[in-house]
Amino acid sequence: MITIIGCNKGGAAKTTTAINLAVGLALRGDDVCLVDADVQRSASRWYAEREAAGITPSITLIEKRDNISQTLRSLDEKFTHVIVDVAGRNSRELITGGTVAHQIIAPHQCSQLDLDTMVELQQQLESMRDLNPELKAYCYQSMATTNPLLQGNERHEFLEYVREFEGLIPLAATACYRKVYRDVMSEGKSVLETSNEKAKAEVLALLKEVF
Repeated sequence: MITIIGCNKGGAAKTTTAINLAVGLALRGDDVCLVDADVQRSASRWYAEREAAGITPSITLIEKRDNISQTLRSLDEKFTHVIVDVAGRNSRELITGGTVAHQIIAPHQCSQLDLDTMVELQQQLESMRDLNPELKAYCYQSMATTNPLLQGNERHEFLEYVREFEGLIPLAATACYRKVYRDVMSEGKSVLETSNEKAKAEVLALLKEVF
């Protein structure tokens, strides 16, 4: 299965989501390939730290830019899951990957700047589905507030906005703004490999809902 983690806004926790999903699937015993299709190479740097530390379970990482469709097709024949991290913009990697992917998970913060990019994403999805009509697209609320007094209202605003876009499914799972997500990046780990139960529960909820 090919899963692209992508949207048209930087800073939405795409790489964070991709690496946590990749590790989570590997912990299930699946063969996982993480594709770094972002010129910033954040996933590749994380992977280098993981390799250097000898952390298991191991996953495979490759880097690929520009037209990634054929590469993803080939990887899909070899691995149970192919997780693709693309740049936070209207990129060639997102478009070409979307023509062969099974699903796209689009992380967005509940901010007007993030939500406004859904208009462009909806247009991209229409073009992708001309070639890939079975493509599923999920909208994932990332970096949500941890303040219990604000969570309900923020979630309501997020869901109300996403409902305006046909073919973009809002996920029940959410990820809050937690320091642990940033801390583990430099260690080559996933939050699933820490003792932070709240962050672990967020990733496990996403895995359960989408996979």
